[in-house]
Amino acid sequence: MNQFFDQPIPPRIGVEVEKWDLMGPNPEPGIVPLSVADMEFRSPPAIVDALEELARSGLWGYTGWGDRYYNAIRSWVSRRYSWEIQRNWIVRTTGVVHGINAAVRAFTNSGDGIVIQTPVYPPFYRAVRENGRTLLENPLKLVDGHYEMDFEDLEEKLSRPTTTAMILCSPHNPVGRVWTKAELQRVGDLCLTHGVFVISDEIHCDLCQPDHPHTVYATLGEEYAKHCAIGMAASKTFSLAGLACGNIIVPDPDNKAKLVAEVARSGAYADSAFGTLALEVGYEQCEPWLDELIAYLGENDRYLRDFMAQHFPKVRISPLEGTYLAWIDFSSLGLDDEALAHFMEQEAKLYLSHGINYGGTGFMRLNLACSRSVLQEALERLAHAARKRGLI
Repeated sequence: MNQFFDQPIPPRIGVEVEKWDLMGPNPEPGIVPLSVADMEFRSPPAIVDALEELARSGLWGYTGWGDRYYNAIRSWVSRRYSWEIQRNWIVRTTGVVHGINAAVRAFTNSGDGIVIQTPVYPPFYRAVRENGRTLLENPLKLVDGHYEMDFEDLEEKLSRPTTTAMILCSPHNPVGRVWTKAELQRVGDLCLTHGVFVISDEIHCDLCQPDHPHTVYATLGEEYAKHCAIGMAASKTFSLAGLACGNIIVPDPDNKAKLVAEVARSGAYADSAFGTLALEVGYEQCEPWLDELIAYLGENDRYLRDFMAQHFPKVRISPLEGTYLAWIDFSSLGLDDEALAHFMEQEAKLYLSHGINYGGTGFMRLNLACSRSVLQEALERLAHAARKRGLI
């Protein structure tokens, strides 16, 4: 299987791919961006074959979903996370971000406080602010190179009378943490005590390293499940981000009805025939492919760490427990955020996600989901540019 992941894919220039288009209209030949959480791997062959057959049919009308779709999700979460869910808990959305925004409107009121744990995925900020809610930041603590929750600050924020929800990132993007069951239990206990609803974004749950198993928030117990909504999708798992195949799982029927009504009000009624089929085939047939992918990502992470330890010994990289995103502290280079971005893109020709957009000054987020040769070439450009500038 390594041969599959080792094979670089052709440049995706001029085909309206956001990740590549962010490099500008005339990117230098041979440069692969390592920014947006979109894999530089083809989807599993079984999915490609199924979608090719659907494409050749020429029939892509309005799409519904039935037993196969629901059973694929139910079987997947049962096998991977020992979570037994019911069909009527699942709310179809165009993506998890769509679901989070709908959940904010469904479970909170204008002006309410919503807690997020920073640095975090930028759409979390927008989901709060653009829906007229009050943003409450609970910054993560960096302890001996390892991110931890600040529970004292979290309790203070959750205990405020106007706080009604928390958006949990689990696994956490960008710091790569897979929260332990004990950590999640403590979060859940605080939220239940203070009547705070949990919107848990678990889109990266399928991409955890073997020593860091994922715990679905709703599996903590019946009371926790009654007061949460869980966002999941096949998009990160099988490189399907453009196919609109997200789901929000809501165990409580009253809460599910609220979310369904809000999703309906958003006007997002149409679903993708390709996304529906891709999810079904992925969950039914592609588990071995995923396990090989996780192993490959672990090897890429080790390559990155070894390279940086040799060439950039003062640069710090957060441990990768989950996701395929490396959170890197470049503050030792002595550049402010604007200068760091300029150095990366104009001198190293390295296109990463800017940490400042997540709430991390001096940081960059690097996408590890690429062939080893692409990663190696990118890091060698970085080292060459840093030597040229006298930064190392």
